[in-house]
Amino acid sequence: MSLTSVENGQATPLNIFNGWTGEGSCIYEAVTQLLRTVLRSDQSVRLGVGNRRNRIISIIKDENTWVPNLFQLSTGEVLLLNLFLSTIRDFDLAGGSVDNLSSIEGIVIVDEIDAHLHAVHQREVLPNLIAAFPKVQFVLTTHSPLFLLGMHEKFGEDGFQIISLPKGSRLSAMDFSELSAAYDAFRKTDQHRQEIQKILLENARPIVFVEGDYDIRYINKAADLLGKKGVLSAVKLTDGSGYGNLDKIWKSYDTSMAEVLPQRVLLLYDCDTKKVAADRGMVLKRVIPSVDGNPIVIGIENLFARQLIDKLVATHAKFIDTTDSVQQRVRGELQTVPAQMTVNKDEKGNMCNWLCDNGTIDDFQNFIHIFNLIEQIL
Repeated sequence: MSLTSVENGQATPLNIFNGWTGEGSCIYEAVTQLLRTVLRSDQSVRLGVGNRRNRIISIIKDENTWVPNLFQLSTGEVLLLNLFLSTIRDFDLAGGSVDNLSSIEGIVIVDEIDAHLHAVHQREVLPNLIAAFPKVQFVLTTHSPLFLLGMHEKFGEDGFQIISLPKGSRLSAMDFSELSAAYDAFRKTDQHRQEIQKILLENARPIVFVEGDYDIRYINKAADLLGKKGVLSAVKLTDGSGYGNLDKIWKSYDTSMAEVLPQRVLLLYDCDTKKVAADRGMVLKRVIPSVDGNPIVIGIENLFARQLIDKLVATHAKFIDTTDSVQQRVRGELQTVPAQMTVNKDEKGNMCNWLCDNGTIDDFQNFIHIFNLIEQIL
């Protein structure tokens, strides 16, 4: 644009500066487009640069400071910015002409592209970024079903290829093994929660989950011997199928749901699990106290006294595995590792059968700790 001025009857053209338009401004616009895509924002987002004594790069939205410093972005956002800014930079340094993102050409290879990315970055942002570079071939490895679902939504079945390594066979997004595994895990978790809810709704009594069926049989036998059948009749004793499943129940109620359950739920762990007692609304976590000095330290069998275990070793040796005391040198010092006893894993059922048929009140005396814990929640 130009104007003219007239001086002494002679017209002189005047140049008016309307801003820079060139390679630098095109690259800046490409960077701004990249920034908007990563942050999922509109056209009002741009970079802001501090003065030379405070050279902080910030993000401006609607001409107000939105992110005071780029270092305040999440790890995933920084990773994506770094990756795609490097793509722009390398193309420019190679002599390419950057008119916009769609003019950039090349091949980008990235291993584990989904590392450190939030779910929304995997499924939405990353496919959108790839789509912004239509002339770049991206060769990526991933274990993320969310990323592949996002790619399928963005590009369709034929817009990209999934190659299973090391066989090199081509898959669809729905055939991706990690997707199936993730879905199965979710389905099982959801099914597990529904099963627990069903148990709660069907029983008005408090629920006591223990680690296994043998625990239930031992506790029932102890109730008969110790006169605690009334305590058990007030609760629903349930097999939790291992401490791992008790953990799942505990995690399932890490929400306000734990406050509105119809009755209390007690998760009763064996002494060797090293868990810590805790309450989460109506869900309580407790650990059977360990009896020091008893020869078996793992499992509910820790409650059986040495006299009984020595008797079993003498009469039913196959029930108990024994490791003799040994000496070992640790950092130059001679130490003695005491003898250890454990219940043979293949004989747990036989030992439980024998004790439930032949056990005495003295044998089950330490089970009083379990009934004390149950009575505390009633």
